[in-house]
Amino acid sequence: MLNLSQTLHGVLVVEVASYIPGPLCAAILAGLGATVIKIERPGGDPMRSLPPLDQSGENPLFALLNRSKQCRALNLRQATDIANLRDMLQSADVLIDGLRPGALARLGLTDDSLWHTNPRLLIVSIGGFPSTHAERDQALHDLNAQALSGLLSTGELPPRVPGVHASDMVSGLMAASATLAGLLTRNTTGRGGRIETSMLAAARWLNAPALALALAGLHTADTLNGSLACYRLYQTADGRFLAVAALESHFWQRICIAINRPDLIPLQYEQSAQPTLIAVLATIFRQRSLAEWLSVFAPLDACVSPVLLPTEAAQDGQVGVELAIESRTTA
Repeated sequence: MLNLSQTLHGVLVVEVASYIPGPLCAAILAGLGATVIKIERPGGDPMRSLPPLDQSGENPLFALLNRSKQCRALNLRQATDIANLRDMLQSADVLIDGLRPGALARLGLTDDSLWHTNPRLLIVSIGGFPSTHAERDQALHDLNAQALSGLLSTGELPPRVPGVHASDMVSGLMAASATLAGLLTRNTTGRGGRIETSMLAAARWLNAPALALALAGLHTADTLNGSLACYRLYQTADGRFLAVAALESHFWQRICIAINRPDLIPLQYEQSAQPTLIAVLATIFRQRSLAEWLSVFAPLDACVSPVLLPTEAAQDGQVGVELAIESRTTA
């Protein structure tokens, strides 16, 4: 496999952002070898002190997103610090802007003024709303983005607060992907430019399956949201849960045979049978503990998984934000 850890060696990224989207984008670029300078307001990125805190007094996610960066405090209300940032950007390759729309311009750091002294600069803006949205100047957090995108209404109703900062994380990933494309384009044109993405755009992208159905005039209940017995969560005897994702017929057959109900095999996608199928499987799965069911399904390769707690999922030591892939150089 190809070693990607030094792909962006020599690339300087200046991050003027807080919380998750911008810092995640910069963390991904740092994982590819870029040098990242994180600009924090006096008192630091608010994410530092957002509870819960670890033993060092910082939010663990802040540490994860920013552990490979050089952090510098600048007060962008003061002319000297604005000048310091401008000087820094003269030699930067990428500026990650996570501030409100137009905030840097109001400080005199307009796109054109930055390109005048550094025409190769890529300005990557991550907003709450798309820049063309009527509410682009309004504040937005992850929950708002998921609500406005329809994500919160694609599962079982009533909607619940999700346990994942999906639009935060995916907007950062989208920005990192676009930055890589921007760097490639700059290698051809010799010039930088502006790249924009937003949390709402990311949430809509995540909800593309349901939105595609809605645009076609189909009810979003037809999406994979738990309405099918073969694609659903089931509680076990010890109060834990199994994730059953047996979309393919051969996976479904293996499950039905394993629970001694081969008569359910032909009913997999029979819409009228789904309520009954769900009730039958729910009753069966509540008869054994999670560990017992895992011993049943482990040798079957049937797309059945335990719903792990975060403390369990973190035990493999593979928690990181630099890259969600592995790489190494070929021999």
